[in-house]
Amino acid sequence: MEFTLRGEDNQVLGTANLYVNTTATLDPRKGTWSERMKVEFDGSRDPNAAVKQLNVSADVSCDLNCKTTQRSPWAGAKTLSNANDLTEGTVAYSDVPAVGKKDFTEIKYHLYITHTGSTPTKPNVEWTMPRYVRCNTHLTDTGNESTGCALPSITPPDMELPISTYGGAAVTYGFGQHALPDGWGYRKSMQRALNGPERREYTCGSKSTVPFVRRPDIVPNDSCDEYPFASTKQGGTDGALCAEITPLLEDDGKYQVYDSDPSRPVTGKEPCVRGHVPQDLNELAGNVYSRHIQDWRLIEDDSFWVNIPDFFDKVKTGE
Repeated sequence: MEFTLRGEDNQVLGTANLYVNTTATLDPRKGTWSERMKVEFDGSRDPNAAVKQLNVSADVSCDLNCKTTQRSPWAGAKTLSNANDLTEGTVAYSDVPAVGKKDFTEIKYHLYITHTGSTPTKPNVEWTMPRYVRCNTHLTDTGNESTGCALPSITPPDMELPISTYGGAAVTYGFGQHALPDGWGYRKSMQRALNGPERREYTCGSKSTVPFVRRPDIVPNDSCDEYPFASTKQGGTDGALCAEITPLLEDDGKYQVYDSDPSRPVTGKEPCVRGHVPQDLNELAGNVYSRHIQDWRLIEDDSFWVNIPDFFDKVKTGE
């Protein structure tokens, strides 16, 4: 931003620039966060320039249920002189909505700028952060309250589930992405659903019109793994409508995907897939999903993507 010093007749006596930088660190597991604020003085290189220094004070505010627990990054006004002189400090916020609620908070910034020996005409500079901060509180599966904050306008990075780590579970997800028409998580984003356990009953549990029959003789510690995930708006489909597969690791180090139910051969037109997957891999991949939604504070309807980076290296296709 540019500061202009004017004389009694409104003539320009000199100018100087101030550069402002703010960096926020949101916490997906807390209703508090901090922000680093830096103001740098870029004075004129002309030794005869009228604006040789500026006095700068700063504060922030937020709306709704948000509170500023450290409103000013430094006490009083800081005098900045010479090129590249700067001042910096930290401000802090708190927003803890009620259980089941979420806040969209707007952050506002204010600088008060003066020049020693002159009367300021427009000392106040104000602006608003272009992104809203979203904080929410929900109950965990254990009944504890969980509060966290995020920037919902920023898409999180892809959830990575390589087959080299998650075996048949990741093969099942990759099959759902590349062998079925919708390509959820790959061609189209998925949206989180909070009632995952209930939705899973329709795909893998008692509400499926075709029960999932474990085959421990083929897959040790066999379990039902579904894609799209039950904890998404795209998941929770009746298991009878899903392609049912058994991914098996062959001697050449690649997986072959086999039909699991002769009465329901895979057509490639199904909206979902049920995979026969060892329970430990099923749980391991599920933990990645849990961490991802927590790390990025994904709530109901939030979008995300899934990447199986080694699918075409680890799975036999077109055979």
